[in-house]
Order: sequence, then structure tokens, then C-alpha cells
Amino acid sequence: MDSTSSSGRRGSRPVRGSAPAPLDRDRTRISRELEEIHQRQLEVKKQIEEREKRVADLPRQREERERKQRELNRWRAMATATDGFSRPRDKRHAVLKVTATRQRMTRPEERSARLQLLLLCVILAAFLIMLCKSLPR
Repeated sequence: MDSTSSSGRRGSRPVRGSAPAPLDRDRTRISRELEEIHQRQLEVKKQIEEREKRVADLPRQREERERKQRELNRWRAMATATDGFSRPRDKRHAVLKVTATRQRMTRPEERSARLQLLLLCVILAAFLIMLCKSLPR
């Protein structure tokens, strides 16, 4: 089948009215894609800068974390060295909520309980002595 133009002649060029529209659509599509690519590029650059800042801050954050850990360890050491009552519970044995039989305390717990009892007895004795001295004769 022969293609004919609007003038009815064979082999003549088609009318130019329809050719620019696909080019314009292609140009707008390409410009949209370029703009999207540019936006993605800006986002990636922003992410790269943010991650570079994080990497630059890592040594400082690590040093800060280590300093806090050292300080916490120092406080714990001072608390256990000066205060026998605030010793953490022995975690080797699970704490049971309801027990049928009474379990024995561990030796460090017994020692601490004895020390607390002795301290309370001394305080009670001092209180009783002060009370006796304050009574009129």
C-alpha cells in the first residue's frame, strides 16, 4: 500500500504539524528526569556530608562513652569499698518469688546482716544510755 500525503501525491513528505509534538514531549520528559536526577544527587550529597560528620564525631563519642564508663566504675568501686550495705546481690542464684522452703543466705549476705544487726544494737544502746541520763533522779 502506498502512502500518500495530504496533497495526494506519492512520495511527498508528510505534513510537519505532528513532528514537533513528540520532540517536545521527549524534551519535557528528559528535562523532568534530569531534574529528578539532580534532586537525588543533592539528597545523596546531603547524606554523604551527614555520614562524614558522624564518622568525624565517632572518636569523640567513643572517648566520651569510655570516660563515662570509667567514672561509673570509679563510683561503684568507692561505694563497695566504703559501704558494705550497698553491695549488689549475688547473681549466681536466681531470686524466687515464692519459695516453699527457706533458703540459706550466702556468706556475704550473712556477714552484711550480722553487721547491720550489730550496728542497730549499738544505736539502740546509745539511745537507751542517753534516755537514762536524761531522766530526773
